[in-house]
Order: sequence, then structure tokens, then C-alpha cells
Amino acid sequence: MWATLGVGLQRVVQTLAILVLARLLVPEDFGLVAIAVLVLSFASRTTTLGLHTALVQFEGDRQTAADACFIIDVCLTAITLSAVIAASPLATRFFDPRAGSLLALMSLRLIPQALAAVPSALAVKDLNFRKLALIQAAEGLVNAVVAVALAAAGWGPWSLVVGFLTGSVFGTALWWIRPLWIPRWRLNRKVASHLLHEGIRIWSAGNLSYFIDSANRLFIGGMLGLARLGHYEIIGRVVHTPIQTILGIHDRVAVAAFCREHDNRQRVGRWFLRLSGMMLILSSLIAGPLFCFPDILIPTLFGDGWEEAVNPARNLALFTLLAPLIMTSPVYIALKRTSLLLGLTAIRTVTTIGLLFAAAQISLAAVCAVESLSALVFAPINIILVARMAKLPARALLSTMSVPAVGLGAFAAVAFAVRPWVTGALPTPGFTALFGILIPSVAALSLAIFAIRPHLIGEIRSIIAETVGTN
Repeated sequence: MWATLGVGLQRVVQTLAILVLARLLVPEDFGLVAIAVLVLSFASRTTTLGLHTALVQFEGDRQTAADACFIIDVCLTAITLSAVIAASPLATRFFDPRAGSLLALMSLRLIPQALAAVPSALAVKDLNFRKLALIQAAEGLVNAVVAVALAAAGWGPWSLVVGFLTGSVFGTALWWIRPLWIPRWRLNRKVASHLLHEGIRIWSAGNLSYFIDSANRLFIGGMLGLARLGHYEIIGRVVHTPIQTILGIHDRVAVAAFCREHDNRQRVGRWFLRLSGMMLILSSLIAGPLFCFPDILIPTLFGDGWEEAVNPARNLALFTLLAPLIMTSPVYIALKRTSLLLGLTAIRTVTTIGLLFAAAQISLAAVCAVESLSALVFAPINIILVARMAKLPARALLSTMSVPAVGLGAFAAVAFAVRPWVTGALPTPGFTALFGILIPSVAALSLAIFAIRPHLIGEIRSIIAETVGTN
């Protein structure tokens, strides 16, 4: 509940801010900041090396492990920050005269992130999601308020950068008010070596997935231009942000909970099935509108000037639906099969990046179609591997997948039936048309799901109770 509240509030605030910022800024501004975020995200990942997930998984002395993580974080952050600032002029040469300065300023965000990393990982380890939720919500709110205020004052892309920095500094300061742990400058080499060994395998698999997204943005920005990259960023607010929210909540809780039950494969498998079924239901609620009426959804949410994002958004509907079946790393981590996770992710990364490069020479819609195609190919492979590791029966898998499939079918049938009547009764599409189609479609999806799985609410309550240890 707290994980959902924290991530959910942060995403809601960010989305509302983007709805305002889309009317204050131009696509090139979003594209320009996207380049800085792309480089900075990679740099941020370089400073972590998967250590914080390894810390959650670690079964020894937490103080010693936390100290090791913190010391390594500080050293890596100093090196990475210096490298990013030194390389920032290259962004000016390749993309835009302002790109280098934006990147250099935004790289300062690495400092508060490093200071907050270990306290937040310990909160996850302890399942202390209440503190995590409140800090995330406060950070997102400060970020949004500052960005919108500066954009209204005419700061352009700089408003987004300053918003990011202010939110990060504020959130980090909150972690050190009554901290969960006090660092000591003592490095236990044996513990540090263990954390690095396990963390690098987790980090490598996660970064290979990240390379797909990074390469995608580089190809779009370099071959199709910053305006198209800006359109892709807006699509991401509709597609990737909700999916990342769902998966972020799931992963944050699942890694800690699954690791505690790593000796009980059947229980991990049962939890995986139930959680995956719920996530597929949620992803179908996003995929349905993207496929059925993106031409109403995109202009209504973001205003005029974003119509070119309509067809790419529709092409991402399948990726949106299948994303929960690709991002199943908590099971691999808990069952200590990170090598298998790394191998599968490497194959998916190489294949997908090659296809994305070819698609980026055609159009943004083609790039989005490749993302969906990759999900369609690798989601079944991933599920088969997870089923074998967790000893899941095929019948249970089919039952889990059938529920969201039936619900999505009901959603699409009602949406296409209601749309002509709703749009025909209105002079221009807008929020009235959007909700006029969305509400009956979601109602149909809900009725279909509960018709074939009437005990779903009880299952949700049960899995929450098991996860937090009250059952």
C-alpha cells in the first residue's frame, strides 16, 4: 500500500506537471532535456553497480554492508561526475549549442542521489515503505512546482533541469533527518567483494535493458531530430511512465519479499503468478486506450502540436500490455539465477537495438512498432524460463494470462462500439469524448474480469497480507 502510494503520488504529480509544461514548452525543449537525462541516467547507473539491490539481498551484518556500499558510492560518484562534466562539450557538438551546459548542470544531481542511495535501500530491505513513500511524494512535488514556475517565467528547458535538481536535493535532505543508519568510514573488503560480485551481475542485466531505451532515444534524436525525440518523450508519459510506475512498485516490494522466501520456490512461484496477473490487468488498462483511441487521448491530454505522436502511441500498445512479462528480474534475483537473467537480457538487447537502428531510419512509428515486436517475441521466452525456475504448472500460467486477455477483449469491443456515438454527438473531441469512451470501456473490462475471477479482491488482500507478514 505504501509503495503504491509513494510511487503513485510521485507519478501523478509528475504527469500533471507535464500536462502543464507541454503547453508552456515546445517539443525541442523536451528533446533537449531528454538528451541530458539519457546521459545522466547512464552515469547514475554507473555509480551504483547494482550494489543497492545486492544490499537488499545480503544476509550478513547490515552495518558493514551499508558502509561498504556508501564508500563505493562516494568514490564512483566523484569519478563519474568528473567524467560527465569533462565530456559535456560533446553534447553541444552533436545535438544543440545548449546541450553541453544543460548536461553539466544536471550532472550535479549525482551528488544527492549518491547520498540517498544507501538509506533508501535499507528502507526497502526493512520493508519500511512508509518513509520511502513520503519522501518520494515530497521530492516529486518540489520538482513539479519548481519546473512549472520557472517554465511559466520563460526559462525554457532550464526549468526542467532546475526542477530535477531541486527535487533531488530536497528528497536527500529528508533521508538524513532521523536516519536509519549512520555511516562509518570502514571498508570490509570481503563484504565489499561479495556485494560487487553479486551486484555487477544484477547491474549488468538491468543496464542491458536500459541500453535498449538509451539506444532508442539516441537513434531518434540523431536520425529523426529533437522534435521527434520530444514527441517520443510525450508518448513516454502516457506509455512508459505508467508502466514504470507499476513495475517500480512491484519490483521494490517483490525483490525484498522474494529474497526472504528464496528457499521456498513454490511460494515465490505462487506470488509471481498472482502479482503478474494483477500487473497484466493494470497494463491492459493502459494498452486499451492507446490502441483504441490515441487520436483522442494524445491531443486531449497534451494539446495542439502533439498529433504526430498518435500513430507511434498506438504502435506501443502491445509493448505496454506485455511489459510486466518481460521485467521479471525479482524472481531471478531471489532464486539466485542472475547469470540466466544476464544471458537472456543480452540476447534481447543485441537483437532489439539492431532492429531499432533500422527502424529509426524510417519513422518514429516504426521505432515504436519494433518495441512491441520485441516484447511479443521475448515475453513468452521469459515466462517459460521463470515457470521452470519456480516450478509453475502450465495450467496455472494459462489461467493467469486468460484473465487480462478476456478483459482487454471486452474493453476493445465496447470502445469501438461506443466511439462513433460519443464523437458524433460532440462538435470537437476533448475530455468529454475521452471519458465518454473510457468509462464504459473500463466498466466492461472490470465486469469481464470479475465474471471469470470473482475472488480477485480477496486474492489482492491475501497477497498484501502475506507480503507484509500479517498472514
